[in-house]
Amino acid sequence: MEMILNENDIVVGAKFENGTIQDYVDDAQTYGLVRVEDTTANWFLYNKIDSPDDIQELYKKVIKSEHYIKDEFGEELVIFDKKGTVSNEDIIVKIDAYLDDEIMSGAF
Repeated sequence: MEMILNENDIVVGAKFENGTIQDYVDDAQTYGLVRVEDTTANWFLYNKIDSPDDIQELYKKVIKSEHYIKDEFGEELVIFDKKGTVSNEDIIVKIDAYLDDEIMSGAF
């Protein structure tokens, strides 16, 4: 996975064999975008206790429509507005790999 840096050398996304991932694609910087093969989806991390108000509001909105959530001990990875044929599970694998790479590189 090749990290994408902004002008301040901060990780803002990554390129991988069959797609890309970005941390934020909205003006409020609440959710990102992942592209895998023919599929795109928005994503964000959510924690009921620790997420800021804007993420709490986004979560309330997203769970009213089609979405997918992977819950790991209260930290939820939320996928929404998915278009394409790649499974949610395969998208989660790419996002998890990206987040793991960010943690290992000290980007958080």
